[in-house]
Amino acid sequence: MDRRRGITTFLYPTDAWWKEFPMKDGGDEKNSRGVEGDRDELLFAVKAAEQSLPTGFSHDVGEILGFVEGMAPFLNKETLIQIKCFRCDNFSPSFFPGEGEYGVVESRPYCHAKEQPLYHLNLFTIAKCAEYSREAQTILMEMAASVVEEDLRPALAGKKLYDRNAFASYDVDYRTILEGGRVCIEFGHQVEGGFIESGITVCILSRIDPGLGEDSAKIKAVQTYGRPVMVVLASRQGRRQMDIDEVLIGIAEKRGMDIVFL
Repeated sequence: MDRRRGITTFLYPTDAWWKEFPMKDGGDEKNSRGVEGDRDELLFAVKAAEQSLPTGFSHDVGEILGFVEGMAPFLNKETLIQIKCFRCDNFSPSFFPGEGEYGVVESRPYCHAKEQPLYHLNLFTIAKCAEYSREAQTILMEMAASVVEEDLRPALAGKKLYDRNAFASYDVDYRTILEGGRVCIEFGHQVEGGFIESGITVCILSRIDPGLGEDSAKIKAVQTYGRPVMVVLASRQGRRQMDIDEVLIGIAEKRGMDIVFL
């Protein structure tokens, strides 16, 4: 569903996006045995449970164990990550391998709650984890929607974006996208074919995002503990043409956010 005439749509990552972040590389083969290893773990646990149960145990327990044994060939760690971790507030598609090493980013799934890359965690550790919630993502999405409708639209109502490819100017429009632990507001305009980006993006995040690489150090330098950060990704020329710096600084002050221009 597209964002049309004042309606904001939150776009979630797709399966194609997920495939960009492989679960393992050549050096991790021994630590992640794939589907067969996951199946063997489940079957071993089921057999151990069956052997440890006393005679005459509940029929329901037997049904549950039989169900798990039957599902074992179809369950694997990657499936569990997509179901339980992929939209978790603690999930990150990448991570800093060393604390403060903002120039070194590992592009593999990571759990902030356990402070471990997911390829280090086994099937059962992930399956029994109850530390997932979309509360933080929901807060950021609601904040971004509010910024667009209450702040940006009124402040930039008379502004135009020039599309060099179409040799025409258009009213400013916005598209809001969820990207892991951050929400990005893209500036652009609508045409019959959909939304055209302008090269100006404003991201709101509450936690340093490894996806920003070395720019994370600049964000860290301005971030106040516990406050969200507004990260402006745009060239100076683009910001000057739109004359948006003062508008964005005012929004950040109004909403208690720190701001950094990258």
